Amino acid sequence: MNKAEKKALIGFLSIYTLSAFILMSIIAFLYYNRGVVTINDQCSIEMSNASLRTEKELMHAQMEKIPFRFIPPKKDLRVGLFDINRKVLFSNLKDDKIYFSQNSYGDNKHLYHIRKLDAPIFKVAYIVVETDQNQVQKIQLLTLIAITIFASILFVLFVGYLLSKVLLKPIRERMKNLNRFIRDSSHELNTPVSALMMSTSSIKNSKSLNPRVLNHISVSAKLISQIYNTLSFVAFNDIDERYDEEFDLKDLVEQSVRFFDEIVTSKGSNIKCSLESAIVFLDKTRIQKVINNLLSNALKYGFAKTTIEVILKEHTLCIINEGKGISKEDQKAIFKRFERRNSTEGGFGIGLDIVKSVCDEYNIKIKIESVPNQKTVFFLTFPRA
Repeated sequence: MNKAEKKALIGFLSIYTLSAFILMSIIAFLYYNRGVVTINDQCSIEMSNASLRTEKELMHAQMEKIPFRFIPPKKDLRVGLFDINRKVLFSNLKDDKIYFSQNSYGDNKHLYHIRKLDAPIFKVAYIVVETDQNQVQKIQLLTLIAITIFASILFVLFVGYLLSKVLLKPIRERMKNLNRFIRDSSHELNTPVSALMMSTSSIKNSKSLNPRVLNHISVSAKLISQIYNTLSFVAFNDIDERYDEEFDLKDLVEQSVRFFDEIVTSKGSNIKCSLESAIVFLDKTRIQKVINNLLSNALKYGFAKTTIEVILKEHTLCIINEGKGISKEDQKAIFKRFERRNSTEGGFGIGLDIVKSVCDEYNIKIKIESVPNQKTVFFLTFPRA
């Protein structure tokens, strides 16, 4: 993972985790407040029940005419018995400062429930119940929430990391393809540019023009032109305007064949044409790029010193070359951008992507037939004007 990918990964995880943490904090805050209300209600019920039990014990002792024996309740509740003057009779309260004017209240440490008897029993006029169990339960609730948030953050980080890997995978593939595209561009341009420079030097040092040198210059210039047209279509296709017009497809095919004639001859091959007139209503520039890319591929992936056949009949253009062929599996993949069946033959892997995009745009039906190590045929069926 390079520096840029690490930076993107950290940024994604930071935003993803922070947003998840904020959302979980809001949920935790609401859950805590709801939990505190539930805890206080539960403690209030327990304290009320404890005061009722104490009052019942007082009444029982009075009815039975036996001495009242103060028995403190369970350890998480404490009880204080006060007379009419609010003086302590029996108590195990931690705080003797009681607000008798209220039925119940709480502070930062305890909750209190105060029960005033209708009539004093054994001088007891007030029963006060105290508990700090609410604070204990609040701490337990906070601990549970903190552990849950921590575990959730770890889970979110793990999921975020997996998501980032999934999201970065196509970007990494794209960057890999772009880097390869740049290298291939340099390599593809290097050959014709070097040939042009050598031919120019040869002309300067020669007193007469050599037809062979001029042919090299022409071939190199055409190769550079073809590379430029391919790159410019990829770069500017989204903003270029369409200029659809009616024309004879036969004339356009003948232009492309003449353009590649010198290149094909320089490689020891030749082009054989059988063309009928076919009137179409399309964008000339785009269609010529389609034809040029198919001819370029036929030459590039065909065997040396063979014949490339170009047939135009009944609005169907067939380009046939003898070569290694294209397997059924590759036939589905070759139209993807940057896809290349053979890295040894050069190219960018965008020619057939251009062909497919233009054919889709104009509803041109494209079909491939291929026999391994024999021949490959591309069929393009054009809509009639």
